[in-house]
Amino acid sequence: MLHSPDALAALGAWASLIFLAPAEATLTRSDSPAALARAAQVAACDAPTLSLPDSIGLEEGLQPIVRSALAHSPKFRQQCRVLAAAAPRLRASVSVTYGRGISATRARTSLRQSQGGALAAEIEIRSAPELTELLAHEFEHLIEQLDGVDLKTLTKQGMAHRLADGAFETARAIAAGQQVAGEVTNNAPDSLRRAGNSLWRALRRAVGARASSR
Repeated sequence: MLHSPDALAALGAWASLIFLAPAEATLTRSDSPAALARAAQVAACDAPTLSLPDSIGLEEGLQPIVRSALAHSPKFRQQCRVLAAAAPRLRASVSVTYGRGISATRARTSLRQSQGGALAAEIEIRSAPELTELLAHEFEHLIEQLDGVDLKTLTKQGMAHRLADGAFETARAIAAGQQVAGEVTNNAPDSLRRAGNSLWRALRRAVGARASSR
């Protein structure tokens, strides 16, 4: 779910385009240090590194689950490359708020845009056992913004809807999350899935302990 406050209305009309960054970039001598760094971040989405770009901050404990998603989901790696190529225009943080609040919303993304056009996103996952699906879902919302998707037009076309709190939900993000979750389930060995379930139980206990201490 993408939380789109009134300030984001200034983004105007957007074109529905998808930009897919390649797994490997071809470099030339004229590439700047920043371009070289971005290319390295894009390449890191694939084996053997399997890492999100530095522009996306993960809450402690999530790295092994994200690495598993990158290892077993081609769609998640594709999302990673797109987000890595968008740095430094886009920066995001990911946190888990399991057990906090009374909202039925499983996840949400809040966006802020600077005058220069840079986007800052805060992704909040509220259902830890579904993090792989929900993180891919929220990443797709970020990519929608990078692509310039017109959420109001999608709503009129029946491909999105707006919730009571003003947030948007899109069929595209739902499909992306389900695809990544399905790919991980189908491609990960049973031993890794069992290990992942154990890790989630430990994560839920740790997040719950942090929440109760506040």
